[in-house]
Amino acid sequence: MAAPAAAATSEKAEEAAMLEKAAAGTALALSTVGIEANTTGLEARSASTLPPGGYDFMRILPLRAEKVPAPKGLHITNMPAAVQLGKALFWDVQIGSDAQSACATCHFKAGADDRTFNTLNPGIDGIYASGGVTAAGQQFTPSNVTNNDRVGSQGTVRATFLGINPDLTQSTDICQQVSAFPWYTERRVGARNSPTMIGAVYFRELFWDGLATHVFNGRDPFGHLGNGNGPYTVENVALASQAVAPPVDEFEMTCTGRPFNGPNSLGTKLLPRGALRLQHVATNDSVLGPLANPAGPGLICDGVPCTYKELILRAFGPTLTNNAEAEFSLIVGEALYAYQATLVPDRTPLDKFLEGNITALTLNQLHGFGVFLGPARCNTCHNGGLLSDASWRAYQVAGSLNADGGDQGFHNLGLRPPNEDPGRGRLGAQGVPVSISGSPFDLGAFKTPTLRNIKLTAPYFHQGGKATLNDVIDFYAQGGRDVPNPQTTSLLQPFTLTTAQRGALLDFLTNALTDCRVEKERAPFDHPELPLPNRPSGLPAVGATGTGSCP
Repeated sequence: MAAPAAAATSEKAEEAAMLEKAAAGTALALSTVGIEANTTGLEARSASTLPPGGYDFMRILPLRAEKVPAPKGLHITNMPAAVQLGKALFWDVQIGSDAQSACATCHFKAGADDRTFNTLNPGIDGIYASGGVTAAGQQFTPSNVTNNDRVGSQGTVRATFLGINPDLTQSTDICQQVSAFPWYTERRVGARNSPTMIGAVYFRELFWDGLATHVFNGRDPFGHLGNGNGPYTVENVALASQAVAPPVDEFEMTCTGRPFNGPNSLGTKLLPRGALRLQHVATNDSVLGPLANPAGPGLICDGVPCTYKELILRAFGPTLTNNAEAEFSLIVGEALYAYQATLVPDRTPLDKFLEGNITALTLNQLHGFGVFLGPARCNTCHNGGLLSDASWRAYQVAGSLNADGGDQGFHNLGLRPPNEDPGRGRLGAQGVPVSISGSPFDLGAFKTPTLRNIKLTAPYFHQGGKATLNDVIDFYAQGGRDVPNPQTTSLLQPFTLTTAQRGALLDFLTNALTDCRVEKERAPFDHPELPLPNRPSGLPAVGATGTGSCP
């Protein structure tokens, strides 16, 4: 009995030491802008300007100090095998009806999408009028969007699902193409900017509107809040809930009408087929290397191509495997959770600085950190280790409501009118509101994204409306509110920066928050080969050593 108690005491001592170092680091940063910090390391504010949770809520922490509740109720029997299965599923283009659309197709660049050809959604008026685009299938010139257009990710061409091809050497579904306004025969583009999924395990809910709940029901993203329709209760796994939406979304990966489970379904398609059979995998891949085919594409299990049924057997055992076609969404959700939960970007210069290495930030970046905390007050929403108030930690520290009375981690910034996209204020699949609080401030509110690796994930905001980080700073400096509306959060306040302060803040955002392993595609951020539609080139297979070294 003594050993667990001693371990818990040691863990608490380590956590206290980490908090002390982080407080000292933030205090040092504030001193560069002439602000004296209080005992938490933050600028003293009047009680009326503090969000729920106060100073503890607004702390900036190293990511490894941020705790995520352990999942409950998983059906996985072998976690390393589940991570292998999840990585194969995430990067495999066969999951798309066109055999060209993987989960990774919209999340390949630091977890996001850098394509610019055919990436504009014309919005609710159906008129393309941004970045030089006048119709589908054109090159978008990165620029700020000032109308209802959206910069999104492209999925499949519109088509009606007819069936799964019985020829196992073919991976394209049998579909009937449908040419219709406004994309006609081009790939359809979603109405929201693809957020990074790196570090997403720290979010309590996922998608920009939080539609994917932390309780996975095994069938859809909606949990048990009135919109869901699944028999399972797997807790603390929003990544699993999120994972089962795109494979059956006609704007993302499928022909209209393809089911996830049962006969003639995605499960029917993938179970007998070779995993990643169309793509090469590096023999030193950090997860799939032991299974990589050194002589060609795909994976090898016991001398023969690995089918998805074999990978599922290794990860979930025989009972679930024998019923895998009927339970394919449960399996995919849990496997993709297992893989994506390993993608933790916790080696940024800021992490090292907050853990006690005071030379990890340059003097200019330290000054930028001070601007972030002081004049710009970015940590009002971008706080904790994830640098987002939509995290598990924020919910645990500050509760379920934000300063406006809306759902924690979701804010209306006044980017666009709520009627274009109600965000958190939308209704779910069964007509039940997604908002838990029911507050009017949830109308047009969207999840606070992480700022980690933000240098790599342009454009910005839920509609991709800001092209550069300079544009983002301009927006916040004016107090947000490009389109004022009654639901805009009270947390936005205008500020003024000197040229030196702006440059330092940009340096901090660009360089101090980037995990080199993400940028250089080093383990665990390495990946199989990925062909990419409407991009000059796809991605080659990259193993654990990535494309370059990291300090």
